[in-house]
Amino acid sequence: MSEHFIILIPTIPTFVPADGLLEKAKYLLAQFLPGAEEIEAVIADEVKFVDQGENFERVCCPGCSSELQTAWWQQAMDKAYETKFRNLNLVTPCCGLTTSLNDLDYRRPAGFARCRLSARGPKQNEIPLEQLYQLEQILGTKLRQIWVHY
Repeated sequence: MSEHFIILIPTIPTFVPADGLLEKAKYLLAQFLPGAEEIEAVIADEVKFVDQGENFERVCCPGCSSELQTAWWQQAMDKAYETKFRNLNLVTPCCGLTTSLNDLDYRRPAGFARCRLSARGPKQNEIPLEQLYQLEQILGTKLRQIWVHY
């Protein structure tokens, strides 16, 4: 049986909102997605990679838009994993851009975060920008939407 999720993560991987704000945002997300089977708010001890599951298409350079080889990306992920994703910095092989794993152009968004909001089984595959903005205002940070399919 396949499952779908909308996951919202801060655009800054180490960001954690002030006490109580993630729960407040969780409550509002539940209002925005009344058909979702479960809404969850999680704060992890360490930064984790939040992937898009089977929705993965490719990873591109944010500087020149070249598609990055999967083997190169996996090596960069392995290197970052050695630091428990505390160091996401890299230089792209295509144009030499200094950037981070978090800022690569994931075709179907993905990213790194310590905290996340997730909705399992939503009836839609994204949150409208106006609602996303309201959640960002509560949390005090920009958010990235990740549409996940397993």
